[in-house]
Amino acid sequence: MTVRFEFAGLKQCLQEAKSRAKHQQSKVLASYSLPCHRRDPLALFAANYQYGRTVSLWGTPSSDYYSVGFGSACEFSCAPGGSWSEIQASWQKLLVSSVVIGDHQPVLCGGFAFDCQRAPSPLWKDFPPAVLTLPELTLFCEENRSYLVINLMVSSQTDCGLAAERAYAQWQSILSCALTTPNNDSLLLEEVDLYNSNTDPVVWQQCVVDAVASIKRNELQKVVLARSDSLALNCCPGDILEYLRDHYPGAFLFAFARKKSCFLGASPERLVACKDGRISTVALAGSAPRGKGPGEDDKLGLSLLNSDKDRFEHHLVVCHLLSILRKHCQSVWVSDQPELCKLKQIQHLLTPLYGCAKQGVNLLEVLSDLHPSAAVGGLPRQKALEYIRKNENLDRGWYAGPVGWLDARGEGEFAVALRSALLTQGRVTLFAGCGLVEASLPTHEYRESCIKMRVIRDAIRSVSLVAEAAE
Repeated sequence: MTVRFEFAGLKQCLQEAKSRAKHQQSKVLASYSLPCHRRDPLALFAANYQYGRTVSLWGTPSSDYYSVGFGSACEFSCAPGGSWSEIQASWQKLLVSSVVIGDHQPVLCGGFAFDCQRAPSPLWKDFPPAVLTLPELTLFCEENRSYLVINLMVSSQTDCGLAAERAYAQWQSILSCALTTPNNDSLLLEEVDLYNSNTDPVVWQQCVVDAVASIKRNELQKVVLARSDSLALNCCPGDILEYLRDHYPGAFLFAFARKKSCFLGASPERLVACKDGRISTVALAGSAPRGKGPGEDDKLGLSLLNSDKDRFEHHLVVCHLLSILRKHCQSVWVSDQPELCKLKQIQHLLTPLYGCAKQGVNLLEVLSDLHPSAAVGGLPRQKALEYIRKNENLDRGWYAGPVGWLDARGEGEFAVALRSALLTQGRVTLFAGCGLVEASLPTHEYRESCIKMRVIRDAIRSVSLVAEAAE
């Protein structure tokens, strides 16, 4: 297929959309796809982030699937406390009159704050509480197949030839950014120990003591308390993403660059996926460190499987997820026993759940019911949220919120934004949380939060060593 033929196909798509826009007196989505050479999605993300573009990345390295989106054809959001299902309804309304040419589905990508009813603090000013974006250009890489999707909103006044030329020029600009040598140096601006927390351990552990006391008074069954650490650091997100891709291939790799901020991570936890009428989720709760050798690692894993405290915490999460799936599914399946999910620094108890969706199920409605799960919020859910708002003293922003994608069929996948960090100018903020039940011990929970933060700390340390060696 020649470039000229592809350009002609894009122009045809735009002209059809313009004709519909004239008829209905409103803008129409034109979505066109074409095959293209495979590019490194992480390099494209990093290079264009440096040039201040709105960029999103989603990937599952284990299946060699990536999407990287640039710009915004349109965005869907809702007011604090609004219904997430309204976002999907607005999306479907736009799609009714859309013109789609090519073997693809238009795809939204974005995320939601952990607590959408809370106004963002200055730290999270670039991230709305709830937003899904339709990029103007998206590169999809699926094993041996790569293709570019162009999404443009067309009015009755659109110059289709000029719009096509601009889209082509924009793609060339995106590619040229990746060809130039980006500033990949990751520089610590302060002499700090990457593995030493700047959170006061005594203060945070006292918060754990107070939360456990509330649980013992039967005010809560479980609550998840999070904390953050901040490093003075200039860092290229591409370097961190490469480390996460290489060391956590089974995780959901994500990154969202908006204005001068970038939120990224490698989450081990799927919140929900919907495909071919099947809804699936996982319970991920209960944690232990990895051992230094196979023998110690097996011993720690067996101890986790036999831990009354961790099994109880895990059981609460399973029951909570099960009750929600039954609301939206005709039938539900859940494993009888949890299994071990072994990651580089930590291992968790994991139980998969899935069901056959009822007719007309709205994925974002299911997502809203699932979030926050007991694994990141607590139980009873509303009381746990109220406790977190009052006692955590932290704006989680998108940390522990859902991030993922939604396509034109209403199918999609969202992960819980864990093992993550927020990059702002000259600073990296790390996040981690721990699920607390009656048997929780403050020192153990603090140690667990440190282990979880090591995912990003190790990435930064690796990147810093490479930068030092290059000097």
